[in-house]
Amino acid sequence: MLRAVGILLCAAFLHAQEVRLQILGTTDVRGHVLPLDTFTLQPAPGGWARLGASIRALRAANPNTLLVDCGDGTQGEPINYVWSHLKPASPEPTMAIMNALGYTAMVVGHQEFDNGFKLLRTMEEQAQFPWLAANIFFTGTDKRAFTPYLKVEVGGVQVAILGLVTQALPRLVGPETTEGLSFQDPVQAARDLIPRLREQEKVDLVIVALHGGVGDAPCGKDLENQALCLADQVKGIDLILGGHTGQQVATRRNGVPILQAGTGGRALGVADVVLRRVRSRWEVTGCEARLAVPPADLEPDPAVLLATADLRAFTESYLNTLATNLATDLDGRWCRMEDTPLAHLLHTVVRQATGAQITAVPAPNSKFFIPKGPTSVRQFYALAPTEEAAARIRVDGRQLRAYLEQAARAFNFSHQPDLFNRAAAPDAFDTLDGCAYALDLSRAPGSRVVKLTFQGQPVQDDQVFTLGLPARRLAGEGGYLEAMGWKGTPDLVTPTSLRNLLLAHVLSRPSLNPGTSDNWRIIPALDRERVLAQQP
Repeated sequence: MLRAVGILLCAAFLHAQEVRLQILGTTDVRGHVLPLDTFTLQPAPGGWARLGASIRALRAANPNTLLVDCGDGTQGEPINYVWSHLKPASPEPTMAIMNALGYTAMVVGHQEFDNGFKLLRTMEEQAQFPWLAANIFFTGTDKRAFTPYLKVEVGGVQVAILGLVTQALPRLVGPETTEGLSFQDPVQAARDLIPRLREQEKVDLVIVALHGGVGDAPCGKDLENQALCLADQVKGIDLILGGHTGQQVATRRNGVPILQAGTGGRALGVADVVLRRVRSRWEVTGCEARLAVPPADLEPDPAVLLATADLRAFTESYLNTLATNLATDLDGRWCRMEDTPLAHLLHTVVRQATGAQITAVPAPNSKFFIPKGPTSVRQFYALAPTEEAAARIRVDGRQLRAYLEQAARAFNFSHQPDLFNRAAAPDAFDTLDGCAYALDLSRAPGSRVVKLTFQGQPVQDDQVFTLGLPARRLAGEGGYLEAMGWKGTPDLVTPTSLRNLLLAHVLSRPSLNPGTSDNWRIIPALDRERVLAQQP
């Protein structure tokens, strides 16, 4: 009898010396609330409502849970625009949701800067949890712009959540938005702070929450995505939560689990951490990291719905507002083979906003379609849903040709079974207006641009032009900047987003007939049917 009691007591003692923590990670939810496509009104994966239900279920299974977001949650959907521009007195929707779900901390993402630092601070003030960023300083000082880390006790364990931000953030959002701020290398920031967390703060578990992705370039080559560098070069990290790239990742590097939940609330990062008491400290004995996809039949979280009900109703009314009467269909299917009314409309808006001689716009999604007749704000909003601005730069003829050659890399050789280069992003193919050209897909990449003319004359290498383009290209997206070898600063960055410029153009016209310039095409023409069948 005494032996049995002793065994039970020993087992109870050993059990008391072990604790299981659950770390839940979200990122890049980008304002999605309902499991519904805002523009087609069809069911869609993801969204805060279904994500919130998953979070509550997992937390109920293990109360020793921390909930961390890695940024880019406050921009991306019409509800975010409606709050920031039309209903700023209402609770900011993402903060209202995260407060209702009981978040522990959040890392600042680059999209949090989209509407300027003042509005960012307004959102931060509404949060009932800290916004973290250890590597953002006020320029010329050692004063941080945000809380660097959070120390919290859970299940008797001392946990630190260290927030880090991609060093490329100023390039992603523009220098005006980040004026007065400087961005330290996140790897160096982690090297500086983690010893302090271990030795002075006496934490048992260190979580790095990074607004940046995994990346695959050697350390120091990719300033945007440094999760692997952190795992390779910084000691003392137990778990890395990543974000920014939209990828779903559950992996290990140098023994460190790395989780990234993707985008739109389609998945949730889940790390189950086991710690055992050794003398006076807790030591990590295991960590299982995985991605959990909310089931399609999961009922939306009531608290998420309640927190956003009024603003969602107002947003729906705004999206259903009459826009204009279209005289022609706007059809995305043809935008990768020739000029179209849809692309021409975008070029017109960029030209009016920038005053550039030549404009560049990414080919719209091939599934995008607005039929002629009465239209709504919702339909045009879907064409340019982000807060991206337009910019104007100066390029010479050689750079202009290089820009087009980079666009042409979206195609394989015309004789290959698959016409499209699947390594290129779907929105990486740009078209130009203001000049005339053809892309000969029978030629090797780098020599596909033929008959490039401006005002009827062949473009000369040393000829200088102004080029209007989306700001994302100046941030390096699509490889256009590198292809041109362009360095410098833009002549102009529009203070208004391309989307709002587009809406202003459309709403000011009772009827709209964009027309075309018929200034470019692909060669051979027989590839048109393959474009329709194979395009992304």
